[in-house]
Amino acid sequence: MFRTILIAAALVAAPTTAATAQSCEAEPQFAFNRTSNALVRAQFNSLRRAQWERAIHFGTEVSESGASPRDKVVALSNLCYAYAASGDAAEAIVACDAAIEQSSDAWRALNNRGAANWLAGNRSAAAADFQAAAAVAGGEDEVQANMALAQCS
Repeated sequence: MFRTILIAAALVAAPTTAATAQSCEAEPQFAFNRTSNALVRAQFNSLRRAQWERAIHFGTEVSESGASPRDKVVALSNLCYAYAASGDAAEAIVACDAAIEQSSDAWRALNNRGAANWLAGNRSAAAADFQAAAAVAGGEDEVQANMALAQCS
């Protein structure tokens, strides 16, 4: 009896492949930001509340306005997140590409494009985007989580 309990305890305590696999995040993490621009702040607040259509509306307004290049990059990176979260990975990638075109070191856009690629099933493109984001901002939580996610699968 004691031996059976000891073996059972050892099996419970021993890490298994299934337990390790379960510790991996199932979904990629998006990064979003705000600026002093009122529309970008409204977009940020919409993202925090998972109001994807509102976030898309505000992001589109900023991207088509005479806003500063910095505000546009942030709005486009946020727009990428909103499109991906609403299920439109193709539009998400277009928004992230536009942000990256304006600023090649826009780590949030790189990260979010990777997350959109991940959700679209393009794991190799996602891993490349996560690596590019890590080269710019490897210490950011979202980037680290997504790098770990890419390593898990």
